[in-house]
Amino acid sequence: MKSLVLLLSISYATAWLDLKKFPNFYPFDRELHKRVLNSELCEKQLNYLRDNDGTLLLNFLDAGARIPKGIFGGNFRDMGNYYQCLGIRKRVENMDIEGKYCTINIPLTPNISFDTTISPQNPLKRSTLMDLVTQNKHNYFNQSTIDQFSLGKYLSYAPYVTKSTRSARDRALNVVVQLALCIPKACTTREVINKVGNITTLGIQYEDNLCRLPDDKHWVTADYIAIVVFSAFGLIIFLSTTYDLHHLFYLKKDFMDENIFRIFSAFTNLSMLLKLSNKPGSLQCLDGIRAIAIFWVVIGHAFVGNLITAFNFLDIQEWQSSLRSMWITGAPITVDTFFMISGLLLVYTSMAKYTSLGLLKNLHVFYLSRLLRMFPVLALMVLFEASLYNRISDGAFWHVAGNGVHTCRALWWSTLLHLQNFVNPLAECLPVTWYLAIDVQLHVISPLVLFWLLRGSKRTSWTALIIGFLVSIAIATTYIFLTDVHRNYFVYYYVNILVRSPPFFMGMIVGYCLRIYRDREFNMSTILSACMTTISLVLLCLVIYVNFLKDYSAYSKDWTNSYVGNIIDSFTRSIWSAALGWIIFMCVNGYGGPINQFLSMDLWKIVSRISYAMYIVHFSVIIAYFSSMVENHYFTVGTTVFIFFSCSVVTVVVSILLTGLIEIPFSILFKNMLDKVSVKYEKPLVKPSGPVEIENTNINGNINEGFICEETKTNL
Repeated sequence: MKSLVLLLSISYATAWLDLKKFPNFYPFDRELHKRVLNSELCEKQLNYLRDNDGTLLLNFLDAGARIPKGIFGGNFRDMGNYYQCLGIRKRVENMDIEGKYCTINIPLTPNISFDTTISPQNPLKRSTLMDLVTQNKHNYFNQSTIDQFSLGKYLSYAPYVTKSTRSARDRALNVVVQLALCIPKACTTREVINKVGNITTLGIQYEDNLCRLPDDKHWVTADYIAIVVFSAFGLIIFLSTTYDLHHLFYLKKDFMDENIFRIFSAFTNLSMLLKLSNKPGSLQCLDGIRAIAIFWVVIGHAFVGNLITAFNFLDIQEWQSSLRSMWITGAPITVDTFFMISGLLLVYTSMAKYTSLGLLKNLHVFYLSRLLRMFPVLALMVLFEASLYNRISDGAFWHVAGNGVHTCRALWWSTLLHLQNFVNPLAECLPVTWYLAIDVQLHVISPLVLFWLLRGSKRTSWTALIIGFLVSIAIATTYIFLTDVHRNYFVYYYVNILVRSPPFFMGMIVGYCLRIYRDREFNMSTILSACMTTISLVLLCLVIYVNFLKDYSAYSKDWTNSYVGNIIDSFTRSIWSAALGWIIFMCVNGYGGPINQFLSMDLWKIVSRISYAMYIVHFSVIIAYFSSMVENHYFTVGTTVFIFFSCSVVTVVVSILLTGLIEIPFSILFKNMLDKVSVKYEKPLVKPSGPVEIENTNINGNINEGFICEETKTNL
């Protein structure tokens, strides 16, 4: 009982650090914004614009806001013309008049009096306007949609977008208008607005949101570190590749043994990465599952990114509440695919490498191999996000990407230490890496089961696996029923290790089954195997449908925080993992039929190998794309699919380079290093899974450990 209370307490504990306490890490130069302010100069420039230069004044007005388009569709935001505003620059009367782009928020409170008359018979009053908006489209603005607005749970999957989408929701539900203003850089918004007239007499109150200036992205220490680190890697890769090509094509020498001078050769590593081959012993169906899962994650986040710039929020709400959206609203369950694969590969590889005593003697190697394999790519992306990422683009929405830059500069350590799910889970550096944190934490506790599993006795192994799974699901269920997880779904449920552990332990069971039947024939009638596989597919679809009903349908309000909702949250992830595990088991043992043929196709192999890097990279690519926009856009499913393909191409190219130039060479270095510090012991009497080494060694190594388990991270 004490242990249960301790686990619940640890899981419930969350540390919150206020990013405002790290002002030096802001992505935009605050000191520059303060230095340019000059009330006297502002007054002079405003008078000049009013009295002497109507063309320049019109340029400022033209770059500013309009009445938001699509108000009846839920849009209360107009972003003006970002680049036109920042491009304004004119030298007059010994002063430089330059543009500054600002946005303000205006709540339309009942005190605002802007009643007007279109005709004597048709007075347009505020109450009438609001009634029209809120009653439009079948009254989608109601309490049930407040709880699930902006693609519901997807709001939580993307902490970078949280602030943007929450303000979008507030604009729609509380009627807060966001407008862009183009003003002289010496002025504040209040000085300009007060010059026009005292709008407070009309009952209008507003608050400043942000301002941008040309070249306001200041250089910080992280930028210089990034330049040095990336330049050093570039030089090492160039020299190693030159050495490799010189020996292969000029001296005509083929390397039979490992050579440290060619470990970073781009030619050799990329050739090895892009080579399609089927090695005996590889779990080929995992390639297809990993590839499909990572693409499902990418397209899910592409839909999340829409929330930054889309203006037809009511259409989004209507779409997400229909069955047509289920292929996207069901994407979050993909994370459990990766957790299951992670547990599967952990057992599958460990049984070939360790005995129970060997595991204890090499526990340091067990942990280090996991941490070191994922560290280089993760560390480079954290460094890039905290530095040069801020300079790759710009736009009216770049403050969203800037939030990520600020977070990485302040909280980079929580990502590298895999503590994101406990430290500021709503403000993570590289938000999707919460998965990595939980995956590492599950690997830390996994020896509690692995030790007994590796003792050799089937009875002991099955007892350890079953107890591990039952304890994990019992703790998860208890936690869900005792905690109001919907008070903050993302923090208390989505990134909670207790909730995520059952799929991992289910994967360990599947991995054990695969290992014990690796060298023996598994017999089952074709009809029975077909029936069981069909049932598994039905269960997978049912899990997606039930979660849709709970989160997005007309039943969601009744099911949330109810016994039905808690049961769904407690068991659907385990059911998903078990059903998928059965399909994997059938495919590996020759009963997969067309499913196995599809999942084992060569086209999945490269994506599977780079899945870890794709998981780390894709969200930053998507955020950069949407943050670079200069105006709102109209959300459609078709447009988002095209955005998904474009972002996927960039993600795949970058991931191939990261995997081939960074992950593979460092994996070789770390393997050699760990081999030297490992303690010798008698190997288990199981054929090693060496042939799977490169084929499945994706992410984190060791037979694609769950997408290196990292891939799981890609899920969200």
